[in-house]
Amino acid sequence: MARLAHETGEAGIAQACGKYGALQVISNNASMTPEQIVKDARPGQIFGWQLYAQIERKKSEDMLARINRLSSSIKFVCLTLDAPTPGKREHDERSKNIASNLPVTSAVQSGSASKTEPSAAQPGGGGIGQQLFMGTSPKLTWKETLPWLAKNTSMPIVLKGVQTHEDAYLASLHAPQVKGIILSNHGGRALDTAPPAIHTLLEIKKYCPEVLDRIEVWIDGGIKRGTDVVKALCLGARGVGIGRAALWGLAAGGPDGVARVLRSN
Repeated sequence: MARLAHETGEAGIAQACGKYGALQVISNNASMTPEQIVKDARPGQIFGWQLYAQIERKKSEDMLARINRLSSSIKFVCLTLDAPTPGKREHDERSKNIASNLPVTSAVQSGSASKTEPSAAQPGGGGIGQQLFMGTSPKLTWKETLPWLAKNTSMPIVLKGVQTHEDAYLASLHAPQVKGIILSNHGGRALDTAPPAIHTLLEIKKYCPEVLDRIEVWIDGGIKRGTDVVKALCLGARGVGIGRAALWGLAAGGPDGVARVLRSN
């Protein structure tokens, strides 16, 4: 929901990413439509779309149809695994249902970005996390979800939220449909005591290093300095995510602030 940080929103992040050749994964909770975000992309600039599979699958299927039409810019679908149910975010709960009074509307609140008008407030508690993730399906499986995705998009799939080396190994068995995985614990906000992504990367390196040759492994969470990037790459990761840093940069200085973050890292 980048427009909470700056009026340019996710398009402002895209502007900075294009300048430095950084890949941008567009959140399902984006405050702008995917069409708006990729509109002014540079030639060759690459985006991914982060999908929260909905209980009402038709919503997700409609969204995937839109993303398929943007294939000149959006090159893969990133299926979110690490938030099957809304996390208990106590700070959010104390904010007294701020989600229903936000000055911008997220994709989830407006029907998976398939329309522009906000929907009615959802039940499920007072936290913004409860509101944003209401309707997300908790029933994703290897057997059913990947074939469903194959029916609705021919784009490569990246699985976000892998937290064990065993699941990383299973994901690698589903190549070539699964092109990569993102090791992530959803910023530590979905489940208390979840392992940091760097620990999962160490486990992969120790117990099933062949995964690093079969699919791309990216790491998300805890990347705060360039030295963190170097460590992840040395352990076999092909990329890192710096979502929070980009958002802070956007809040501080708009697109130029995001560019400064990327330059500093």
